[in-house]
Amino acid sequence: ILATLRKKNCVEKDGLSGRYHLGARVYRWGQMAASQLNLNQAALPIMEELRDACGEEVALYVLQGDARFCVAKVESKFSVAKTSVTGVALPLHCGAAGKVLLAYLPESLRKRLLEKPLEKYTPFTITDPELLERNLAEIRHEGCAYSVSEREVGAYSIVAPVRDALGQVVASLAISGPQFRLSEEKVEVYKKLVKDAARAISRNLGYRESA
Repeated sequence: ILATLRKKNCVEKDGLSGRYHLGARVYRWGQMAASQLNLNQAALPIMEELRDACGEEVALYVLQGDARFCVAKVESKFSVAKTSVTGVALPLHCGAAGKVLLAYLPESLRKRLLEKPLEKYTPFTITDPELLERNLAEIRHEGCAYSVSEREVGAYSIVAPVRDALGQVVASLAISGPQFRLSEEKVEVYKKLVKDAARAISRNLGYRESA
């Protein structure tokens, strides 16, 4: 067991004493857990305020590897609602929450991810890398993303990026719900609400916008 853990960089062996101690990978896991805890603490009160303002589910997603994971959510006030599941790997290329994380990745990493075959979840999923790149450029320009039926038919998401103290995008904040409850007027209202909330969370993480 120790040999396997050592191969995975989970433990290291002292050359003099022969004793084992925790390795670099476990240290990184600890850093990731602490970072996620800080993120949730900074986000949850604001997520609750955002949910109260729109009535719909509000969820927070982070990037891990080549997928996104919901790490926190505040449930909708409506009985018919979109429900996110925490801890489940979801695609980056479809759905506004994934595309926000994808849009702000370094170009070389983004292009590498888009070179892989992109699964078509619904008839509205964008799987052409060139079309997707143009969509991601629009997201960066507008500072938020809006998708309908890209991963689940009949569901929408309106999403904004959350930044840390260094200005790096560390999460995406999403308002999600069933399409039948969304109007054009609400789209514009929700875009402003989610962008304002994402900025508030970013400030809690130490981010300061340049003048």
